[in-house]
Amino acid sequence: MSDDFRKKLQDYRDGKLPDEEKLQLEQELEKMEVYQSYLDNMLDSEEDKKNTGHGKLSAEEKKMHKREARLLRRGKWKARFGTVLTLFSLFIWFTFLSSIGSAIYFSAGSPDRSEVNKDVVESAIAVGYPNIKVNLSSNAGTYFNMKATGKMTKRVGDENLEVGDFSGSFLFSWLRIYDFSWSDAEAIGKVLFQYPGYKAIDSGAEWKRLEKLPEGTVTEAYVSYKQLYSTDDFLKLFEGKPFDPLWFAVDNGEGSAKRDYGMVVSPIGFPSYPVWHPGDGKVTSSSKQKTGLFTSMSTTSTSYPGVDPYGSGELRNENFINTLRILEKHKLAARNLIPFVDISDTLDYVEKNGVKIYGAVVTGPTKEILKLKNDPAVSGIRVGKVTLWNWNQEP
Repeated sequence: MSDDFRKKLQDYRDGKLPDEEKLQLEQELEKMEVYQSYLDNMLDSEEDKKNTGHGKLSAEEKKMHKREARLLRRGKWKARFGTVLTLFSLFIWFTFLSSIGSAIYFSAGSPDRSEVNKDVVESAIAVGYPNIKVNLSSNAGTYFNMKATGKMTKRVGDENLEVGDFSGSFLFSWLRIYDFSWSDAEAIGKVLFQYPGYKAIDSGAEWKRLEKLPEGTVTEAYVSYKQLYSTDDFLKLFEGKPFDPLWFAVDNGEGSAKRDYGMVVSPIGFPSYPVWHPGDGKVTSSSKQKTGLFTSMSTTSTSYPGVDPYGSGELRNENFINTLRILEKHKLAARNLIPFVDISDTLDYVEKNGVKIYGAVVTGPTKEILKLKNDPAVSGIRVGKVTLWNWNQEP
């Protein structure tokens, strides 16, 4: 070790080195492992000499070696600490900048990307899971992620009952699902429709269950019909009936209907009230409030086209086809949510053949739904969830 290097070490210890030379020395100590090797060999040599009794070091030499070893160790650990501190600082800055980037990315566009991503999830659940609805809230995080969470509900009678949870995150537009679970086993356990033209399903046990249920209950039921109907014609079947249609099962072709002896176990369709998408309505009022340096909160009031409860077939059909187009555009996210439906094939089939309905989810007083047993248009029924009386509509 040169006298010049020793002098630099002493000046470094005493804090006399200029900043530039101090940085150079720290980098040299970090990179040159030869000094550590030298130190190890030196200490080993000293130990050997002590053990053998040969080549004893003077007190001054021992003091010098100890000082050198202490300086080398301190310089090496200081350099390592500086590297770790630099990396940690870079990580903090990158996280901060990515948070700003996420907020800008997901709020960009009209409609913005956060609304588009939420719409994909809500639309997929609405068309792929009969009588299930989810309203999502979202929050842009770090590293271009957006978290979306919400409760899944279904309507039974006049109440919307919580039946499950959804949570996931979008990395840009790629969806990763964290939780998609049902808290109520009856929520989706009995979804089953009979496709027209096949032997009628045996619904004897289901009709008997409805007969035994007490008067003060309301029921959700999956009702199959003997033929395909246009949307307008199908809605007329419910006009004046003391129960409500909630969701309509749509014919999507032989190849993707997932039928087993005429049983459709993975239906696709649309809710009775259209799934409105960003941009479908007319904004009547809007306000924007800044919540941070790069974030803001917007509040808008939007009006949507009026829908006839037992009509507006063309409007409903257009809304359903538009929903399929949105899901087809975002098919990777949609596939995570409804893997049992081929969106592209379904869209092609419906665009070529039109919207034809063969089943519906209905709800209302149990004894009123029981009367469907004598309806010549009905081919079968599956009883879904039953609750105590909550029907507030006029008879």
